[in-house]
Amino acid sequence: MSNAKSAPKRQFSGFMPANVRSVSSPALLDPNSIAPTNGTVLEENELEHVPSCDIVLDLLQLKDKKTLCDAVLNVTQTVLPDWAQGVTEVQLVRASGALTNAVFFVSAPNKPKLLLRIYGIGCESVVDRQNELAWLARLAPMATLGPQVLASFGNGRFEEYLESTTLTHADMRDPQVSCQIGEALRHLHSVTDIYPPSENCRLEAWRNITQYFTHLLELSSRDPHWADLWKRLELDQLPSQIEQLKKHVAKYSVIVFAHNDTQYGNVLRMHESGELVIVDFEYAGYNPRGFDIANHFTEWMYDYHCDQPHHMHLEYFPTHEERLRFATAYLEAGENKSHITPEALLEEVEPWVMATLLHWALWGLIQATQSEIDFDYMEYATERLVEFRKRLSQI
Repeated sequence: MSNAKSAPKRQFSGFMPANVRSVSSPALLDPNSIAPTNGTVLEENELEHVPSCDIVLDLLQLKDKKTLCDAVLNVTQTVLPDWAQGVTEVQLVRASGALTNAVFFVSAPNKPKLLLRIYGIGCESVVDRQNELAWLARLAPMATLGPQVLASFGNGRFEEYLESTTLTHADMRDPQVSCQIGEALRHLHSVTDIYPPSENCRLEAWRNITQYFTHLLELSSRDPHWADLWKRLELDQLPSQIEQLKKHVAKYSVIVFAHNDTQYGNVLRMHESGELVIVDFEYAGYNPRGFDIANHFTEWMYDYHCDQPHHMHLEYFPTHEERLRFATAYLEAGENKSHITPEALLEEVEPWVMATLLHWALWGLIQATQSEIDFDYMEYATERLVEFRKRLSQI
């Protein structure tokens, strides 16, 4: 449905090999150890060529802009010496709307722009960084599936900057753009044809929900404030509610390689080609197709650039007509046409809305304990938890 032209040649194509990864990175020492528990193991040559170092950029210490710029320049001189050659200072512009990491655009005279991603404090509680790196290594040769990773350091990495515009909340609701997102998501899901899951692969939805709940349980056992919050939110009811949810969605389990976080800030429109590119694979992995699409639908309810970015606008959830349009575009995309109808796909998606509500509710509670990003994670989590329980009570 889109009118996208062929993808433009990347400005880093002669600067670094396409499959840019390095076994020298502390997070990539053992390729077998970073493969997700899904039966697919990375080849050693998939992890070559990404420079790395152990330098840490502590944003709590580097509060002065000049100090931060100097620190970033120092890291580029270590891991990207060709880029840093002749550079005496860099300019940083922080991207808005990021909820897990601090993201900056790095520029210097006569140098290609870089994207700098500094991992959020404590994000190891909510992000499986090894899983993310494993999938980035697999996706690197696929030019339309996100930017190249150029280098890594102790708590972040540099990525290729894509000449693009990030979608807005209004864009996501536009009928034509919505169809293009559906096509892009189907294209991403087709990665499953190249890297099929094993019969006993882990599903990110249940793994994360279990991990997040366990983390909160441990926190409540040692922190009186969180013990009180545990009671107030009635989190002790969640195990039985999760089991009820699992039984309800058991028959809806077409497994794909899923992005799991297709909010508008993770979708770029390329300037030259006009095509949409989905980026940021921190939460990617094998999941039910219905979960990934349901997650996108729930993201319609959020505007992360308004006065209350945490607030869930239930009235913004896509109408049946809007969901049907998306499902039709999704099914018509790709070389292998699907044999199910758009209505059948929506029936598959519907039960997973509850799972996405719960998943990000628990994520929000954890972020409320540790994130330095200015966002009301507690209210965000509470609203999602209320809506999850409301929907669960209606099945």
